[in-house]
Amino acid sequence: MKKRLPTLRQLKSLMKKIAKENGIEEQVNNSWCHSTVVWRLANNIARLAKRNGYQINFQLLKVGCYVHDIGRMITGGKGSKELRPAIYHFYEGYQLMKQYGYPQLARICVSHAAGVGLDKQTNKGYGFISRNFFPRTIEEKIIAYADARTSYKKGEGPYIGSFNKAYNRFKKYRGVGKRLKENQRFIQKITKGKIR
Repeated sequence: MKKRLPTLRQLKSLMKKIAKENGIEEQVNNSWCHSTVVWRLANNIARLAKRNGYQINFQLLKVGCYVHDIGRMITGGKGSKELRPAIYHFYEGYQLMKQYGYPQLARICVSHAAGVGLDKQTNKGYGFISRNFFPRTIEEKIIAYADARTSYKKGEGPYIGSFNKAYNRFKKYRGVGKRLKENQRFIQKITKGKIR
């Protein structure tokens, strides 16, 4: 039997506990605000996709949007003291969610890196598991896309940015530019072009 997904309240409580252990309590609110914007775009994409006949697990999608950056409770960054380089947050989240028995959430954490996951050579170079971690499910693809499109402006907070801005931010990672464009085409296909 599959373990039930945590509620948002349980998830936020876990985030507070981990952030407190690392002395970066402010990271919880920073990540939660960011994740709320990710959820807003992801939910919009998913509703359009569902209308077009695609099956979406909305509970997994919503919890996934809020858990995808749980690794930042260890690494910090985006509004709190950075304890480790930001690139490590996705792998830390993957390890945490595996430890807590949530393999679907672990995959969401690891596959959202750079908007479309990282290949095994890049992962190995950072000391992670030498595997390709790309979004596979429709929920993983939507979350990775929505996260890539979410930007941050100092003094104003998170907002939904353009695809071009996301592309320019992440194309430096090996193979990511091509995969970002593929995911953009996928999102356009499932929403019949209503998300650009």
